[in-house]
Amino acid sequence: MKHLRHVFRVISPRSCRLAVWSALTVIALVTSVAGFSAPASASTPDPAVWVGSPVNGTWPNTAGCAGATYPSDSCSLPTVHHIVYYSTFDWGTGIDDWAADDQGVYVGEPVMLYAAPVNSGYTVSAHIDTVGPACASGRISDGGYRVTVGIYAGSTKIGTVTYAHINPTVSQGQWVSRWGTKIGTVGSYNYTSCWQGAHVHIEMSNRHNYSCFSNIFVKYPGAKLSYSNFQGYLGGDYASGPRHACA
Repeated sequence: MKHLRHVFRVISPRSCRLAVWSALTVIALVTSVAGFSAPASASTPDPAVWVGSPVNGTWPNTAGCAGATYPSDSCSLPTVHHIVYYSTFDWGTGIDDWAADDQGVYVGEPVMLYAAPVNSGYTVSAHIDTVGPACASGRISDGGYRVTVGIYAGSTKIGTVTYAHINPTVSQGQWVSRWGTKIGTVGSYNYTSCWQGAHVHIEMSNRHNYSCFSNIFVKYPGAKLSYSNFQGYLGGDYASGPRHACA
């Protein structure tokens, strides 16, 4: 099973390094003491779910990426961008598999959920698992909210997708349509280390194996995104580790 990490929030292309590294230090200590294992690999992968772009914006560009390594708060590309939201599943605990900042958005822009089955033979549904502060301070004025959506194939929860720095239009505990649900809107907040301009942070995490991000947009940093453009897979077995493009 994947490891439990508390929710620490410092998301933006130039987030607060101290809070991120503090969170990671705690994680490393807990992992070492508790002896947690690597992510579980399913011999028969969970059904795959296709997840689309929540905004009309741009894929992360290469600003701040020269020499960047994980966990980077200066580079927004999913190969190195810091992961700061941690999903707790019904079956145990979890670590999200990749994160990125969707850029080029405007304040008030709708943030939408798009998820669909990759194959036939199963239905996909969506549950609002968490609505909470996006920043470690807990102050909504510092960076808005995060919304974590649990994605199910049939009756099996296969993973989660989280959207952050938004003003939510859904409530925790709701079941919502998997396609075209308005999760919230892009917000404007205090200019702090947590929020330094309009963007939507997205994270995805699998129950088994690893979620992956688009191997198309990764070739074109800063490329235009339109609503529902493919951003990544939940379920399936398309990546051999965290922060990998879909194979």
